[in-house]
Amino acid sequence: MPLIASLGGLKVYFYDQKDKRFIRAVEDASLSIDEGSVLGLVGESGCGKTVTALSMMGLVDSEPGIVGGEFYFRPKGDDRRSVIHAILRGFRESRNYRRGELVNLFYGLENFIEFRHNPFTMIKDNEKWLRRHNRIMEYIRGRNISMIFQNPLRSLNPFTPVGAQLMKTIGRFNHEKDENEIFEMAMGLLRSTLLYNPESIMKMYPGSLSLGMAQRVIIAIALASNPTLLIADEPTSGLDTTNRYRIIDLLETIIDKMNLTLVLISHNIHIVGLIATNVAVMYAGIIVESGGKRDVLGKKHGPKHPYTRALVSSMPTDSDIKRGKRLRVIQGTVPDNKIAIRGCPFIDRCQYAKGKIRRRCREKCPDPVEVGKNHLIRCYLYY
Repeated sequence: MPLIASLGGLKVYFYDQKDKRFIRAVEDASLSIDEGSVLGLVGESGCGKTVTALSMMGLVDSEPGIVGGEFYFRPKGDDRRSVIHAILRGFRESRNYRRGELVNLFYGLENFIEFRHNPFTMIKDNEKWLRRHNRIMEYIRGRNISMIFQNPLRSLNPFTPVGAQLMKTIGRFNHEKDENEIFEMAMGLLRSTLLYNPESIMKMYPGSLSLGMAQRVIIAIALASNPTLLIADEPTSGLDTTNRYRIIDLLETIIDKMNLTLVLISHNIHIVGLIATNVAVMYAGIIVESGGKRDVLGKKHGPKHPYTRALVSSMPTDSDIKRGKRLRVIQGTVPDNKIAIRGCPFIDRCQYAKGKIRRRCREKCPDPVEVGKNHLIRCYLYY
């Protein structure tokens, strides 16, 4: 399958004014997203999954924010020319801004950043960068990439009826449609998310919706722009088991029907395994393993990163919960992301980091090594 997006070497830092230190949110994250696939991005809370998604959406505005990396994306035919014009604006040279049909939405980032050493610091003209990046993302955000955020009720305006919010979004991307046509499109979108009695829901305020209903409304709004890439950030968070599986089934149905590409973000590796075709495992801001679902999650005795192995074994199934089976815990704690981590961030929790391997783990974080076709692992066990 052809690539629809490719994220390479993403670095996102924030600055803690109180401690006078940089917070390393994402470090050297790379993802390949095939057209029509479902990429599951999994990891513990705080590992950088949401920040990665917000970077792809161009919604990281805290300083210094995105400080490195490339994000190649394939815009729709109608938007491609506008995106390229915005990318090249202000640049005399225009080399390496695209790979075939993919264009680099982070092009020119290095011109806004200056790195200094001893002590390590970085100076970024964040205001100018955001002004430039927003011009580029104007033709991408919503039109090409839509996002379902974690808390559906917080994503809706509590003082505006659901129907008005949905119709406003549809109208933004369908200027040629009249009000009656937009209304019918809104009704169709609500029906596509399997919401019963959409006429009544159109008149309801967000506060009257259950969490499951609100999530379906948010999905309808995300689909209103007819995107090619949909990012779902913890779409089952806070839902009971029944609604959790219903939302996953709904997403699977929608992506097949609308020929969408999906990035599913979750801390629940079991949920991701239900529909993902590819999986990327993230730890402490780093992608430690990526590959096909069978390679990353399926093989019991195949190569796996120690963190992936621990994550899979610690996630209970529904039958484990019913039987009251005791949960397996990953010993230790996640390293402080305000401290520069010299070696592998998982070293102090890894049962395999012993002897010579441990010394290597302390010296330098391992680079990704290919252990199978398109199956990458950052671990010295496989060097």
